[in-house]
Amino acid sequence: MIKLSFWIWLAILAIPVFSLVAAQWDINNGPSIGGGGYDLGPFIYSWLLIIITFIWSLCVLGVAIVRRSRTSQLTNFGLPAIGAITFAILFLVYQNNLF
Repeated sequence: MIKLSFWIWLAILAIPVFSLVAAQWDINNGPSIGGGGYDLGPFIYSWLLIIITFIWSLCVLGVAIVRRSRTSQLTNFGLPAIGAITFAILFLVYQNNLF
C-alpha cells in the first residue's frame, strides 16, 4: 500500500497545476472588457505553472536524496519522475505562452 505521504506530495503538486491549467482555459473567446488588445493571463499562468512544477520537483528530489529509505522506492523515484514528466509536458504545451 502506498503511504499517505505519497498522496500528500502528489496533492501539493496537483492542486496548483490543475487550478492554473483551468484558469488558462478560455471559455469566452470574445473581446475583453476595456478594449485591451492583449492579455497577460496566459503568460503569467504559464510561468507560474513552470516555476511551481520545477520547485516541487527539486523539493521532492531533495527529500528523496536525504531520506533514501528502501521501503518507499515509489516515493524516492516515482515522485521525482512524476515531477519531471509533468514539467516536460507543461513546457511542451505552454511553451508559446512563455516567450
